[in-house]
Amino acid sequence: MRVKKVFNNNVVLGVDEHGAETVLMGRGLGFQVRPGDGLDAGRIERHFVPQAMPAERLAALAAAIPLDEIEVMEEVVADARERLGADISEHVLLPLADHVHLALARARVGTQIEYPLKWEIENLYPAEAATGRAALDIIERRLGVRLDGDEALPLALHFVNAQIGSGSGGIAATMQMTQWLRVALETIGERHGVEIDQHSLAAARFITHLRYLFLRARDGKPTPEVGDGIGEAVRQAKPLQYATAERLAHKMEEMFAWTVGREEILYLALHVSRLTARDDSTEDTRADT
Repeated sequence: MRVKKVFNNNVVLGVDEHGAETVLMGRGLGFQVRPGDGLDAGRIERHFVPQAMPAERLAALAAAIPLDEIEVMEEVVADARERLGADISEHVLLPLADHVHLALARARVGTQIEYPLKWEIENLYPAEAATGRAALDIIERRLGVRLDGDEALPLALHFVNAQIGSGSGGIAATMQMTQWLRVALETIGERHGVEIDQHSLAAARFITHLRYLFLRARDGKPTPEVGDGIGEAVRQAKPLQYATAERLAHKMEEMFAWTVGREEILYLALHVSRLTARDDSTEDTRADT
């Protein structure tokens, strides 16, 4: 590994023999080294492979964050991985650290930000929201600063983003998806006259399905196939739920200009049926609304 660019005494952009770039960190790693110099592997404490942003931008981000804050965020990421699973990888560390670095600066001068989607994050992503609150406890214990409770919300979105792998869209795409989830649940509740329990198993499964529907539609990936005739059978047996699924597909097309296929509508109808399971005696009078 050789130096491509030095950002400060602790951060350099390295390049291997194949031309692949990696952001490298270590105390004093960049001291008195120049582009083209070889790097002592024993002095490299952390490395980050660029994914959602160019390597130089990632390195500049790392250089702007004190090492002690990055060390704290390593504990936050480790805790999040224990709570949420292995999808919380090291790739989320620097975006998290960048957010916390700015939040700490705001806290020092008494500035607060009002974050949108507070209800949605708390109710659609309860595990991630709880992990965000736990992160605030770790930050206070390690750095002696208690961040405002709402700072857990963007941290939760970072954890959601890490799990679904929303790629170049980053947090903006995750917020877009969160808005879509809210619209979908509101649509079901209004059309069926029910109050959906956000914390029920059926709701959790539906939200998970919607997350991956959002990503499949956005990325143009095919829907898992189902057997011939199943869609028509569901439409005949559950006309109101199927009509609601069609409405959800139409709303997604309106919001994002994406095409939602017939098989995807079938999956949506099955989830709607589970969410609204009750006396179906009123279906015939409402199925065409």
